[in-house]
Amino acid sequence: NEQGEPRATRIFGPVARELRDKKYMKIVSLAPEVI
Repeated sequence: NEQGEPRATRIFGPVARELRDKKYMKIVSLAPEVI
């Protein structure tokens, strides 16, 4: 998940789930329209 791609989180699995939560918060802050 170094590239910060949402697809990488799926490959990592549950491990990326925690990183995704933190990254998701950043993405939502930058792009709230994604929701």
